[in-house]
Amino acid sequence: MSVLNPTSAFLGTTYVGTNRLGRPLTAAEQRELASFLRRHDFAGASVVSLHFAFKLTRAMPAAQDLQERANQRLVEQGWDPGAVSLVKCLCQFVSSERKHEGRRRTTAQKAEKGFLREEDPAAPAFEDEVVQLEDERDEEKRAVARTAKLREAFVKAGDTVNQIWLDHWCEGVEAPAEIARRSGLDVKEFYHAADRRKRHVAKLLASENGAKGEKKEEKK
Repeated sequence: MSVLNPTSAFLGTTYVGTNRLGRPLTAAEQRELASFLRRHDFAGASVVSLHFAFKLTRAMPAAQDLQERANQRLVEQGWDPGAVSLVKCLCQFVSSERKHEGRRRTTAQKAEKGFLREEDPAAPAFEDEVVQLEDERDEEKRAVARTAKLREAFVKAGDTVNQIWLDHWCEGVEAPAEIARRSGLDVKEFYHAADRRKRHVAKLLASENGAKGEKKEEKK
């Protein structure tokens, strides 16, 4: 079985998602996914993700719509139970969908302004603003990829403290004292982990810079 081009929806205990499969799930895979999610208390995780969506939208219909889109992201992008809990995965997708929703609304508003601005030749072109939004989306994709690589490095190094730090950071909790309170660990553990984290980040950035350098050489 190829990891790059999986023929099954599951690689070990990881659900790979339809994006990597390059096709919809078969009926058998849909049943397997449903069973897989039930074993990880999908019902309980859904209650939490809906509550989180409601906190973001302050309206139940909007929260339910946001949750449905987050669940679809799970089907499309997959989930690794060894990397993040199901409830955190769903909440991350809810947060991401909310951000995308805001960007779509901003794009629509700017499109409307673009038509009204045609009489002002000095105004920035709407196309330029769209390009800027696309750049922001690309940067977000790079940030998600970096987070995944950083988590992989922590797991490989057996650095559970930094794994806990990363989980909370993804939820927007950055203060060591608050992470310590939530995790039950001594806050000193997170201060000590900062130096290790910096080394991992430095290696990650060095690897990225090396890859960029190779691409430039190939273009020459």
